[in-house]
Amino acid sequence: MHHCKPLTAMRAQTKRIGWWHFEIDVPRDWDIVAQGKTRDTEVFRLADNVSAVRLEVLLEKTPFEKAKSADGLLDSYKRSWEKRLADLKKKEGVEAELKHAFKERVEVCGHEGVLWGFRVGGAPMLAALWYCEKSERSIALTFTPRSPEEKDLFLSMLKSCKCHYTSASEKALWSMLLFNVQLPQKYNLAAAKFTTFSSFCVFEDPEEGEYLVVGYSGVASAVLERYKRGLREWFDKNILKEAIRSLHVEVPKLKYEEEGENALVYRGETFSLIKSKRKILFGRIWLDKRIERVLANGVYFPSSKMEEAKRLIEDLTEQMKIMSI
Repeated sequence: MHHCKPLTAMRAQTKRIGWWHFEIDVPRDWDIVAQGKTRDTEVFRLADNVSAVRLEVLLEKTPFEKAKSADGLLDSYKRSWEKRLADLKKKEGVEAELKHAFKERVEVCGHEGVLWGFRVGGAPMLAALWYCEKSERSIALTFTPRSPEEKDLFLSMLKSCKCHYTSASEKALWSMLLFNVQLPQKYNLAAAKFTTFSSFCVFEDPEEGEYLVVGYSGVASAVLERYKRGLREWFDKNILKEAIRSLHVEVPKLKYEEEGENALVYRGETFSLIKSKRKILFGRIWLDKRIERVLANGVYFPSSKMEEAKRLIEDLTEQMKIMSI
């Protein structure tokens, strides 16, 4: 059985990045700069410290019976590039030719895949394509090398990929700029926003009506200058107003309590005569002086699951205190 283990030799210069239930080891100075999803497709892009996009990860939900072979995926991939270049020519008058360089077989995470070297308007590119029958997704990685030697870097990244989990208890890695969180697999990203003043991610388990919120501010001194009433005002106007209200759920009236010098806890419960329909929303807001950021988290759960929600928020708080920067 193939296990998709990160390469220890690579670990020193690399870090593990996870998003959309996909993980990969990348150079330490790379970060996620864009992410999104449509009905069947999830995507994220990584850039290096000079802001050039180096890697795109495209994950397309594909039922097993509709799965294509690696060569079939490559044909579709070529066609999408040809369409993109034709659009570029039509809209902007920019002419760039797609040229084949080489094609090799590659195995990724126990799956048969194809590695394609090609050029777009003279610029060398690399792509790896495969189908993961365990997560039922067609996967395409597009890499922009800085030099021909970087083919080895791409191959070592492919060896570190994880496109499916081997057990239901394994946690999914989500790499935010300041920290990583590992969550049960059932949660997926429902909303996200990354700006100078505030960034947040909302994760949901739609079947259970459960939500987790993770947020952080820009540089705390600037934030606290703008929000004169402190941590609570920043939370109310950013995380509560934008992240939690984006869920289109009933938001209870919250009570805030100070927890030490630079921290608050908040909680509220929606009212319903039917006890099983009541929802709780609670979490923490605190200033982390080591990194000069305000951090916040929250869970929105059926109140019957209070104990599970408490454990989750404790775990989330601990994870957020371990900084990746």
